[in-house]
Amino acid sequence: MNLLNHLQRILIEPRVKDLDVTENTLEQLEQVLLDLAGALRRLPSGEAELASGLLEDKRLLEKEVQKLIDVRRDVESWFPAMKLMLEEMYPHNKGMLSELQLLLQEVEVGVLLDEQVDVIAQITTLQPLWLGMTGEMRLMVANRFGLFSTSLRAGSNGHYDNIFDFAERFIDRLHNFERRFDSESLGFVSSESITKMKIHFKSWMNSLEQVMVFMDKPTWRVDLHGMRETITPLLERMRFRFSSIDLNLDTQSADGITQLTQTAKLLSLSILGMAMLGLLMLFLAYQFIKRNLIRPIAQTALALKQEARGGLEIISQPIGNLRETQDLVDAFSEMRKQVRNRQRHLDHVAHHDALTQLPNRILFHDRLEHALAIALRGDGLVGLMFLDLDRFKQVNDSLGHLVGDELLKLIAERLTSLMRSSDTVARLSGDEFAVLIEGISSREDLSPLAEKILRAVEQPAVVAGHELRVSASIGIAVAPYDDVSVDYLIRDADTAMYEAKRQGRAAYRFFSGEMTKRASEGLKRENEIRHAVESGEFTFHFQPILDSHTGALFYFEALLRWQHPDRGILSPDHFLSVLDETGLISTLFDPLLEQASLFQKEQSRLRSEKVAISINLSARLLNDPVFCRNLLQNLVSGKISPGSLILEITEDILTQELAEADQFLQQSKALGARIALDDFGTGQASLSHLRQFPFDLLKIDMDFIRNVDVDANDASLVQAMVQLAHAFNINVVAEGVENEAQLAFLQHQGCDYIQGFLVGFPQHDRQPIETVQHILLFQT
Repeated sequence: MNLLNHLQRILIEPRVKDLDVTENTLEQLEQVLLDLAGALRRLPSGEAELASGLLEDKRLLEKEVQKLIDVRRDVESWFPAMKLMLEEMYPHNKGMLSELQLLLQEVEVGVLLDEQVDVIAQITTLQPLWLGMTGEMRLMVANRFGLFSTSLRAGSNGHYDNIFDFAERFIDRLHNFERRFDSESLGFVSSESITKMKIHFKSWMNSLEQVMVFMDKPTWRVDLHGMRETITPLLERMRFRFSSIDLNLDTQSADGITQLTQTAKLLSLSILGMAMLGLLMLFLAYQFIKRNLIRPIAQTALALKQEARGGLEIISQPIGNLRETQDLVDAFSEMRKQVRNRQRHLDHVAHHDALTQLPNRILFHDRLEHALAIALRGDGLVGLMFLDLDRFKQVNDSLGHLVGDELLKLIAERLTSLMRSSDTVARLSGDEFAVLIEGISSREDLSPLAEKILRAVEQPAVVAGHELRVSASIGIAVAPYDDVSVDYLIRDADTAMYEAKRQGRAAYRFFSGEMTKRASEGLKRENEIRHAVESGEFTFHFQPILDSHTGALFYFEALLRWQHPDRGILSPDHFLSVLDETGLISTLFDPLLEQASLFQKEQSRLRSEKVAISINLSARLLNDPVFCRNLLQNLVSGKISPGSLILEITEDILTQELAEADQFLQQSKALGARIALDDFGTGQASLSHLRQFPFDLLKIDMDFIRNVDVDANDASLVQAMVQLAHAFNINVVAEGVENEAQLAFLQHQGCDYIQGFLVGFPQHDRQPIETVQHILLFQT
């Protein structure tokens, strides 16, 4: 009885105490059998052979018990499937989760922000399916421990079917995901991760089939199999031998019947007691297993089902006293923590800007909608500010996107520091931010905050060793005064922001109804200009620049004009700002350069000498690396003669951060092109710019020339400009010369060249523009 009792305890959990007691019991049993054999050998019957058989059975029993103890000490020995689960399935499970995480990171970096939310949402549907597969597999193993059945399908068919249902849905969505990336030319982002995920999936499923084969065998638990197939039959055979001895002793002589009967009865009672004790121990073992194994596994299974359904209820963590059960419970708890952490991370990524960690457009839209709902109940006003950094693109183009990103993070920190905890600062896109201010009582409450924001943005920022100065344009809309719809209120603030840019930038403007009308007219004008670019309505008109003393042609200036089908020829004041802001000037310039080149060749042929051409370059063109590269290639290839090309830039360009433009001008001058500073005196250029930039010509603006013959101040300014330019070895061109008195004054001051209606109108004509009147004028 003691032997069977301790064997049952060893099956549950091998402890040193039970092992020692089992060994002592076997030794006592051997001594009893030796005594019995010695006594039986003195009898004339064949009971001694039965006693020898009992001794042999005892030795076999001792070996099998030792095997059982050795097997029970190593979990991989008594549960063979565990080795496959640890060495094959667990690494593939971990690898699959890692690849899902890596795929999320690749999408954050390689996919455009507008597409990130949709792609991340698709990725997150894969993770619950995979966790469902692994969860059902754990439930199947737990159920198998609870059933102690020799057939896997007896209690696990439902989990087995669930695993394959999750698997089919998982691999189907993975294939759809792969096809989407291939169709959208995004395969470079996810190809390697998806391939590895397929490998992990296939290997995990193959290992699952092997585990099922293991667990469907009678030897799925080696200890139970050994107990059932070897130890129990040995005990039954020993009981049978004892019964045989008892029966044989009953047939002995009358003298030994009483003694043998008593011995047999004692042995029978011992066996019966062992059997009863064994049943009792089985019952107690069942209660122990139910408390320490089945119940924790059932609670874990309930938690897994709740997790698979996506429930957020807090479920108490099951407690297991067995090491294996507790390991399973701890692994599940850790898995839940990781799933919740990843879910919180995905939620943060979906609603926040990756660069500045500010709320993104989605989260800002939700908060604005909530604030408007409160405002409509009469609880104060809602202010919405749209903020756009002025000329931020120049920072990116000249210093690189890394510097631009650092500047954006710095601006985000400054904006956040100015806000209350109840306000919201969001980054909508690029260099565009939005501020939501709740609980204000009037429009005037927003003006001090807008001024603080402007001053904070304008503070110098040192990024990567560069001192940067930027400004901002702010548009403000107030609900419910301006609008009560989220989309319309955003539109109003955006319209006000563009009005601030239109009026000179670095300012804020409140929305008004007139802005909508102007914005509509501006959009209409932009569409009209786009159509004009596509229709080829823009062309160069050429105006001559002559030597102020001899009247000889110096060069032609190419002046951009719009041949409007209804309004006739329009000057740059009507379209140049739109061309620059939309970038259409870059698209337009290639055919215009071709026109200037043809004009230059035709004039050179008619005059039998090389004729120079000048073109005006805006800041947008100088900051366009493609345009600069193409123009330099034309100079190098000889398509445009370097010695006959003059590049004109305005003073305002000199005050902007255009490091690449300076390099382009230096390279152009090195190839033979000449550089002219246009509209001198109207901008913010300083004397240091004349020393720093490689100017060949300085063009005095017509506003100073107009009254030189009647205004002493203008005359003094022009005289000073001419002398200043000559001090730097720069030739001077006077613009807007319209009468002979102006010409005489300029000749007297030593001005080198003149341009204006007196000597030639801009015209689209390839014939020589020099007339007899011009020649006589200079001869006189």
